[in-house]
Amino acid sequence: MTLACGLAACAAVPPGASVQRLTDQQFAPTQTVDVLATAPAAPFVPIARLRVADPTGAATREQLVAQLSDTARGLGADALVIERVERNDTSRVAFDPAGGQMQGGQAVASIAVTALAIHYRP
Repeated sequence: MTLACGLAACAAVPPGASVQRLTDQQFAPTQTVDVLATAPAAPFVPIARLRVADPTGAATREQLVAQLSDTARGLGADALVIERVERNDTSRVAFDPAGGQMQGGQAVASIAVTALAIHYRP
């Protein structure tokens, strides 16, 4: 049962984060990445702007941030500054020819997270 839940959770996470490099500097991968709501006061190098989106809304914010953290670790980031969380809820409306009326469809909620991967300066 645990394995099935684990697989279901993995299926909810969309593939790959987009990476927009902001520096030519290369850093060794890190073991941990701090997740911050605002940029730190300490000096840092912005490494890349990362974005991941799930148009189905199946993934949670936490799953998307975890995916961005994995990407940031690989880039050598010490922290991830969450810049934006977007949620779009849309309802689908369709014409029902059998009843001659408009019918509400299933709502779709997409979610996207954008963050800045940073490396602390010594």
